Parts: sequence; C-alpha cells; structure tokens
Amino acid sequence: MEDISIAIIGAGPAGLVALKNLREQDFDAFIFERRTSVGGLWSYSENPEYTTALDDTTVNVSKFVSSFSNFPMPNHYPDFPSRRQIQEYFEAYANHFDLHKYIRFGVTVHKVLRNSSDSAWDVYITDPNGESMFPFHKIVFANGCETIPVWPSMQGRDKFKGTAMHAQEYRDYKKHDLQGKRVMVVGIGNTGCEIALSLCKHASKTYLAYRRGRILVSRYDDKGVPMDSQIPWPMLCLIYIISYYVPIILNWLVDRVMINKMIRDAMRHEPNPEKTSKKQRLRVAEKKIREDWRLVPCPSMAHRNPAVQEDIFPAFYNDDIAPIQGFVDFAGAKTVLLADHTTVEVDVVIFATGYRHGFSIMPDLEMDGAAGVELKTADMTEEHEGAEDRTQQPALPRLFQMIFPPKHASSVAFLSWMAPQANVWCVCELASMAIAQAWVADCTQGGEPQNLQPPSLLPSEKAMENEVDSYHTWWRKEWTTDHSILHGYVRAYGFYQFLHKTAGTGLDAYLDNYTILKGLRLYKNDYELWKWLHKGPTTSLSWRLFDTNPEGISGRGRKVWGGARDALQKNYEELERLQEIKAKND
Repeated sequence: MEDISIAIIGAGPAGLVALKNLREQDFDAFIFERRTSVGGLWSYSENPEYTTALDDTTVNVSKFVSSFSNFPMPNHYPDFPSRRQIQEYFEAYANHFDLHKYIRFGVTVHKVLRNSSDSAWDVYITDPNGESMFPFHKIVFANGCETIPVWPSMQGRDKFKGTAMHAQEYRDYKKHDLQGKRVMVVGIGNTGCEIALSLCKHASKTYLAYRRGRILVSRYDDKGVPMDSQIPWPMLCLIYIISYYVPIILNWLVDRVMINKMIRDAMRHEPNPEKTSKKQRLRVAEKKIREDWRLVPCPSMAHRNPAVQEDIFPAFYNDDIAPIQGFVDFAGAKTVLLADHTTVEVDVVIFATGYRHGFSIMPDLEMDGAAGVELKTADMTEEHEGAEDRTQQPALPRLFQMIFPPKHASSVAFLSWMAPQANVWCVCELASMAIAQAWVADCTQGGEPQNLQPPSLLPSEKAMENEVDSYHTWWRKEWTTDHSILHGYVRAYGFYQFLHKTAGTGLDAYLDNYTILKGLRLYKNDYELWKWLHKGPTTSLSWRLFDTNPEGISGRGRKVWGGARDALQKNYEELERLQEIKAKND
C-alpha cells in the first residue's frame, strides 16, 4: 500500500483518526491543515474566519463514551471535559501515534479535481510559498461541516447602527467590547445558549431569541450520572431497530421522555422547594417550559439533537437571560423586530444560526438526482455565505452511507457530511476504520481463503446508487414534515451495521442479539467482559477488542488492541464508582 498516496483534508479529530487508520494499513497518507495545530474547532483560534469552540466551553458528551478505540481519556478528566482538555487529548493522540510528521500545517485546500487521464486527484493548495498542485490516488474530506455561516434574511440591515456578527466571529465579551451592552443572541442551539451564558454576567441585558422550541436538557440524569453513559450497546441496537421499522412509536416515546426530563431539569430550579410539593413545582415548571419560554412544541429528536445545557434554566429563572420571540429584521438604529410584532432595543446582535455544508471544494461531486430533484454537481449549487431560504429544498450530496460517492467510492470518502446522534469524533473513527478496510480490500482482493472473515468490499456502484436514492427519498420526505432535520442525519440502523461489518469490529456477532451463539458463549465463558459490554456505556473502547482477523489478511478487519479489555474494565468501574457515590448522596 506504500505506493498509494492519500490526501486527507483537515486535522480535526476526523482527520486524525483517518490518518492513523489509513497509515495502519500502510497507505501513504498525509494531512493538509489550514490551522497551526490539530483539533479542528477544538483548537482555539482568534481568526474570525475559523469556527472555534469558546474558551470556556464544556463538551456535551461524557468521557465515558468519548475515548478513541485504543487511546483512553485520562482518568483525571472530569465527567465532561473542557475545550482545553479535549484539545489536549487530540494533541496527545497525535503525539502517541506519531502523526504530526504526516501533517502539513498552514495549508488551505481550495479544490480537488480528477485529472485528465482519470488516474489521480489533483489537489490545489495555497501555503506560505504560494499556490501549487499535488496529485493523489485517493482523497478523504475531513474538513468539517461548520465552515460556511448561515444568516437569516435581513432586508433592514442598513437601518441598524449597532453591531451584527455571526457566532463564528464571537470569542468573548472583552474582545468585542460587550461590557454593559444590550445583546441579543439569535438561535437556541448549543452555541446560542453558550454565548448567552457567557455574556449574561457582563452585558447590561442579554436576550435569547428563537422562532421555535428546542429540547434543552442537562448533561446529567436525575441521579446525577452522565446521561449518555446509561445506554449500553444492546439497548442502543434495539433503539436503532425500532427507529428503522416503526419510527412513529419510538419517536413519540423518545420525545415524550426527553420533554419530561426537560421539565424535571427546570423544576430543580423552582424557588422555595421546602414550601411547595414536587407535584406543584413540576406543574409550574411545565407551564414555564410550554408557555412562558415556548420550548414546546419543538423539533423531534428524530430530526435534531437536543441542546445540552444545565445552566440555561437557572439563567431563565434569575432573569439573567430573557427568552424572546424570534428575530425577524432590523427596524431601526438600535431596534429589532420580533416574530410577535414587538420590538426590542439592543446594541449588538449575534447570530448563532448555524452553518451550511460546502461541497464546492470538489466541484464534480454529484448532488441530488433522486425524489424528483434534478441531478446536479456541487459547482451548480449555491454554497456561499449568506441568507438561507428555508422554503427551498437543500441540495444533498450523493454519498453511499454518508461517506462514499458511488462513482468514485474506491478513491474518495467524506467524513464531514454525517450527522449522527452520537459522539461525532468516535463515529468518524469507526467510519475511518471502514474506509481503510474497504480501500485495502479493493486493492488486494482475490486469492485469500474464503473460510475466514470476508473482505470488506463495497457493494456495486449500482447498489450504492440505489441506496443513495433511497436515503434521499427518505430525507426529503422527513424534510417536508420538519424543515429542522439535520443535513446528513444518519439512519442509524443500516449505517452502523455497515460501519461495524466493514471495519470488522465483531460487535454485531457478540452483542447485537442474546441468541447469537458467540454472545451466549461470551456470557458463559467470560461473564465479566459480557457485563462490561452489555451493562456498561457504549464506548469505542470495544471496537478493537475482538480479533476478527487472526490471520492479519489485509482488508478483512481492523487491528486489535491488546489493552482493550483493561480499558473497558476501568471505564466500567469508574462509572460504577460514580454511580455509587451519587446513590449515597441522593
């Protein structure tokens, strides 16, 4: 594989795991990164054109489910690490696997084109020495999805004499001189909530404007344990199956559970708990959630992840942040018109209105072509920064399993389109394992014994095109019901089946079904391991546990890690200790 060159675009977590897994299969892989360090948006930058996590950001997924498969998070990290700790972890990962020497920093990739002889991909870059081009056999796009800011329509922008900025530009109140100012934050996602919370102690008034509701929940469950650590693998698989075959039942149930949790989270901040019953406080909290704060109705969990914030409700209760109707337009020098036809006077408006995926970096990438939408290429779609027309169907890339363009599946992969309901960098690691196995199987297929793990070959181009058509049809149907559905939202059941099978983790054989013989053997012969897997948190530490490729044949399964069992045990036992402490203090 040493003679097959691969360019990876981006040294965020997706790019790092792609580099590690591809070089593990002896591909000649390198990264181009425009920043000066690894970590993507977790690497803090003052450059206003770079999306970056705020310096005081706390990650929304717990350390129990966030480790890479053969590099556990440090024990001293808190349940939910800080931005600095996550950046430190990615740097440590790159150092541990000696990845820095394969990364070129300060390089911006502008365009990737197939060469005239159809033998390689030409990568056009700009670095401190100027513009140049390099050919590569294969390309992995790991450049993230949060690069092109989306703004609402602002026909009255010229009327406003205050400051208007996108959240991409915001860093802290000092940098933007917001002390004592009246500030409106538009958008109630994680970013909008974080910015509002960071400002409310410094601005004279902080408004949070939103058009529709949102599920806002604490990172912790009612017992004080990280919520995402309470879903073991078998339960997750069952959820995926039900969501695929009878989604209406699961969607209703999950939404109901999460809305009730949101009400309970709010109820904890009701004043004078010793003077009122829990039932009374729940009733008052529900009224605030549904009527005063308009958080319900809200987009379904089937279409959009919740905003994970335990500090927003105290800020609402204490009037540190004022929730108001959605932004409509600027109406004067310091006046903003809201959706209920009222106005508010502000000095600064920060739009936390999200980002648009950009595919113009690969102009020939096919888009749409299903569900009655005309086939186009990426260079024919609008991906510029600006206002988004929410009434117009967005363009969708033709990517098999959110990763491979069928016409170029043996040489192009995307890690920047998928939007899973899970820790995205861990999913990207699993996807990068699958990419590495699929590509090495394609390069070395034939001649191996057929009684072993089958090669991780991709389906035919026709089969991949059919799957893409099916996904586009499903997504556009969901979009007509709810425009808030995430672009790239994965259909988890088939998606994870494909990734685990192609990567060769073996988890489908050992854990998906209690009746599978291997699973029964594991229960009988190694109950402790079975317990950690079936009752512990779903973690990527299990992905290199089972040796599905003992002969070490290329393209028949990722490499195992000898430390996987110990890491799983430590992860399980640390969570168990936390649960015991919380139970004693309850």
